[in-house]
Amino acid sequence: MKKTFQKTLIAAAAGVALMSAVGTASANSLLFPYFTTVTGAQSVLTLSNAGTTPATEALHYVYNYGSSCVHYDASGSMTANDVLSHSVASTTAGGFGKTVSSDTSTPVYFPLSGQTGFVVVSSKTTASTDALRGSMAIIDTAASGLVVSYAGIDNALATNAALEGNFAAITDVNFPLVSLPSGLVTTSWFTVVVGDMNAAIAAGANWDGKVTFSNNGNVYNNDEVAYSGTTTKAVTCQGSITSGDLMTAAQAASVGTNGSLVKTRGTTTAPTLGTTTGAVLMKMQTVLPAAGVYGNRMLQHREQAGL
Repeated sequence: MKKTFQKTLIAAAAGVALMSAVGTASANSLLFPYFTTVTGAQSVLTLSNAGTTPATEALHYVYNYGSSCVHYDASGSMTANDVLSHSVASTTAGGFGKTVSSDTSTPVYFPLSGQTGFVVVSSKTTASTDALRGSMAIIDTAASGLVVSYAGIDNALATNAALEGNFAAITDVNFPLVSLPSGLVTTSWFTVVVGDMNAAIAAGANWDGKVTFSNNGNVYNNDEVAYSGTTTKAVTCQGSITSGDLMTAAQAASVGTNGSLVKTRGTTTAPTLGTTTGAVLMKMQTVLPAAGVYGNRMLQHREQAGL
């Protein structure tokens, strides 16, 4: 069973490697806004180095995990025109290591099981906006039924120490949040606050940028009916949001269980180090058993911003 499961993971990772070769993200720093090391899940990170010089590219991984968004970082490496694919979790935390065991590249594994968070990976040697590319594949058939892959988010800035982790070009704070009938699907948004994280990364400090989301005074049921009332939900560094977090008790009772639309608007709060500019929301939809053969599966995608 274990060998079969690992073969499935390796096949999926190989697919992600092919995706990276045909133009996913490319940058000095790549943001991967969701990983998990919960029991039964594998998060598989695939990187490719399009640079031809120098022969070895230094990599810097910065993991941010847990409810208090703890910082953990270390350095790895890969060679020119190389592909590196590995489990996020270390072998001691339930991971399988490198997809190709003979690969001479050096990944940085996350050493704890049972965690979720986000990771920034940066090239540190080549001054280029397109040296590093990458994708994340997540397979959690044991618990959530999640099988998904996505491209890393590109900061499009050439390598130097002052630009690592600078995602200030992301200024999204307004999102139309749609949930489906709660008897069929449970909906949440894994939220990562972004901005210029460079000073926090350089200091080895926890990132504490904050965005406070408001329902903007109304929520809507699935038939366009508006119910007024204002409430907010603050996210520091990372956290989960549900549509119920952005409704008063009266609004939630009025909207009912048939789904809703919340035109949420966010305001940023500066971190201890750096600047806060926006947020990335990964929509998580768990299909319930009531949906029949489609039940017990989770769908994930990056939420589209703009109002």
